Amino acid sequence: MARGLRPTNLPGYPRPGMSCVWPVGEWIRRFEDPRAWRRVLRGIYGSDETLLEDRRQAWLAVLRRHARDGGTGAPALLARSPSRVNVMGVHIDHRKGEVNYMTHRRETLMVATPRADDVVRLRNMRADTFPPREFSITEALGPRPWPDWVTLIESPHVADQVRESQGDWQNYVKAAVLRLQHFASDHPLHGLDLTVWGDIPMAAGLSSSSALVVATAIAAVAANGLDIAPAHLVDLCGEGEWLVGTRGGAGDHSAMIFGRRGLIAHVGFFPCRLLRYVPAPAGCDVVLCNSLRMAAKSAAELSAYNATIAAYGAALLVLKQVLVKDLGVDPSRLDDEIEHLGDFRLHARRYPDALLYRALKQIPERLSRAQLLERLPESREALERMFRTHDAPPEGYRVRAVAMFGLAEIARGAGCVEMLRHGDMRGFGELMYISHDGDRVVVHDDAGRVRPWDNERSRVSDAYLDGLVADLEGEDRACAMRAELMWQPGGYGCSCEELDALVDICKRQPGVYGAGLTGAGLGGCVLALVAREQTPFLLAVLEKEYYTARGLPMAAEPCVSVEGAGVVRTD
Repeated sequence: MARGLRPTNLPGYPRPGMSCVWPVGEWIRRFEDPRAWRRVLRGIYGSDETLLEDRRQAWLAVLRRHARDGGTGAPALLARSPSRVNVMGVHIDHRKGEVNYMTHRRETLMVATPRADDVVRLRNMRADTFPPREFSITEALGPRPWPDWVTLIESPHVADQVRESQGDWQNYVKAAVLRLQHFASDHPLHGLDLTVWGDIPMAAGLSSSSALVVATAIAAVAANGLDIAPAHLVDLCGEGEWLVGTRGGAGDHSAMIFGRRGLIAHVGFFPCRLLRYVPAPAGCDVVLCNSLRMAAKSAAELSAYNATIAAYGAALLVLKQVLVKDLGVDPSRLDDEIEHLGDFRLHARRYPDALLYRALKQIPERLSRAQLLERLPESREALERMFRTHDAPPEGYRVRAVAMFGLAEIARGAGCVEMLRHGDMRGFGELMYISHDGDRVVVHDDAGRVRPWDNERSRVSDAYLDGLVADLEGEDRACAMRAELMWQPGGYGCSCEELDALVDICKRQPGVYGAGLTGAGLGGCVLALVAREQTPFLLAVLEKEYYTARGLPMAAEPCVSVEGAGVVRTD
């Protein structure tokens, strides 16, 4: 049943036979015993006594709430998943890019009691926001045989359930459990009584929803004794979350499962694999700046999110067509080598930057649905499947700018690792600014005036592409290096005025190496890489110039790295 990478050093990752189930009353006793709880929690959270005490109290609260329903004698396991920050490589996990993640102390905690039936009962410490829920696994999936996962979640039986409960927190629990049951179709899963606590801000770009998916999956794997490799569980969690309507990748889930305290996880996809760990930048803080604009993926936001992802898919189809018809690339080799945008980097010798720039120039800046169908009649089925996830963009899909962003961000996600390893914070920070410019929608000057972000680089104009080719093929080595893909922003366009304001404030402050959005955008958070001695100054400026100026509470803090998702062990 297991496949993919199976690291043996992931603390807390559930494996068959792992001793992690105790009566609820015994868990409470251990968290009340100073010697026992420190031994349990220090491996997860480090030695910060304030954080340790905060988490001890949180675990005690959720355990006592769980005991109110099931009693202190009920067997229980404890599962948790931290939030994540993406320090480089946004919007590319589903394009076969390489992404760089850190965990953050804000997390989802879960007490789970296995049941004899297949019912999942949900209780949340914030019952006013997340009311109790209950569902049967087999009833939610519908009658067998179960088809492939995408066909299943698009079936009327499942899609109608999700549509009727749009935005309900139970759908993220269903996402994990139903995907696991679909995968382990010959192994009927036991249900769970779950009590949940969390302090990840909602719709802040820190993946509170994915943390709930991952914590549920970790609990279900442990409770059912499933033998699933971590990399495979990442894929299952990512695919599971498609249930709620998004069509993103598994990057957030990989960050949570592979995360290690004090390290950046460099992760690749298709297949999901942990490539390496890189120490977090020495002498620096990663400051998390919450814009307090909710990045909720519902209604118009969800449609816009999926439309940009569809632009990726359309761009790849058109790019391959141009390479064959206009630039003479062997179609059989192209089909064998290029399935995702990230494959161009893997075969960079055959598809150098200059060739890709020439191909992008042959692609219109925007294409409507009708134009795509006319241009790509052989891909009608694939296009129509993409179209079903969102409303048609009124001005068409920004295929050229989105393709440029994806190709460039894939280059940044891979190339930044050497900068991190060698402590080149200035180079890494510049990449953060360039990456954010690819998402930017407005720019603020020193006086706070706002103007649209619209230039040749963001639109990826013909003249801009011609200039890049000329620089690459010229004799000036410095110009040639700056014309490489990793230094180009492209135009993904998923920022907003608030995120751009935070980046522009950070950019003006001493000691700040770089800043950019993290997560899917459309709201949420900005990350700033800052010299540690300058962190208090940056926080004070952000409070004055962003939060107080907008009548908002202070919502910026240094990132505190913790261990990745897992079950809590006492051995």
